[in-house]
Amino acid sequence: MGIREKILWWAAKRRIAKDKPKIIAIGGAIAKTSTKTALGELLNQQFPTQVRVGYGNLNSLLGVPLSIFGFELDFYKQKIGYFAWFKILLRAILRSFFKKLPKILVLEYGTDQPGDIEAITEQLPPDIGVITIVGPAHLANYPSMREVVKDEGYIAERTKQNGIVFVNSSDEFLTDYYRRAKARVVNVITPLELIAQKFTEAIAIELGVERELIKEYIKNIKRPEHRLNIIELGDVTLIDDTYNSSPLAVKAALHVLKKFPGRKVAILGSMKELGSDSEKYHQQIGQYAQKYCDEIVAVGLEAKHFGARRCYSSSAEASAKVVEFIEKGDTVLVKGSKSVNMQVIVDRIKNKFGGENVDI
Repeated sequence: MGIREKILWWAAKRRIAKDKPKIIAIGGAIAKTSTKTALGELLNQQFPTQVRVGYGNLNSLLGVPLSIFGFELDFYKQKIGYFAWFKILLRAILRSFFKKLPKILVLEYGTDQPGDIEAITEQLPPDIGVITIVGPAHLANYPSMREVVKDEGYIAERTKQNGIVFVNSSDEFLTDYYRRAKARVVNVITPLELIAQKFTEAIAIELGVERELIKEYIKNIKRPEHRLNIIELGDVTLIDDTYNSSPLAVKAALHVLKKFPGRKVAILGSMKELGSDSEKYHQQIGQYAQKYCDEIVAVGLEAKHFGARRCYSSSAEASAKVVEFIEKGDTVLVKGSKSVNMQVIVDRIKNKFGGENVDI
């Protein structure tokens, strides 16, 4: 642990020991941010001013204590120098002495390499642990899928004994969490594309949120930007799911695509960080997509293994081509890892057809 992390965790744990907020920790391969956002918004309606939701992607050993204190930083977009870090650390220390925490903290526990979640849960064991579902992700940094499961499993193992662990009944690693958890385990039954809604509903019920409020909120739930956003473009429907990608995330997006009428087009970018099995996972998803789509477009080097009829080396090249064959009545899904920059394709489609966001 570096000096920044040590200072931030010292400050965070000092304040937590004083205020004793309920800690809700959300992990898993997909839908962490969507679940965190939805749950936080609903809890804020039931318990105004008593809930804090971790900002953006602050889910690392460095990011979680920043979330606890309510900092809003984006390490992808902001370059933070030494002087800026000095001010952040000073503010965190001052907040640990003088600024009371809300009663509920909804946080995201993320993993990029072995030991990430182990380290976070060692610093802050949750009162409520959530594992949305575990699958292939960040495998380039792990020796095996079993090591990913082991790390995610610390959320279950270190949830306090008098707490609750929420897990996905479709998770193939479910028995591992049952074996490791000391707290009560609750199975959430949900299709991939409704993880955020179903987990939010289950957790809210356990926390005593009014049933009518839950029902109304779930009916009108909004998704974070670039996460299964449905955009109506006149005669074309666009599904913007370009935030990131993994095998489970693509499957969830395809399930949403299937619900729409007309010709279904999936523009799929490479799925990054899948390690030595990357080709296998791309082939599997290509075969899976064929069951749901009329047309598959592949973008990126690894994406050629999708087996698509149309393949492009970059999002810039693809963006110029795809608008030529999109037809009236089509529903178009755009999905890919961040580094493939699939947002370029979304912007090109929107620029040609125009439109506005709608909720699903």
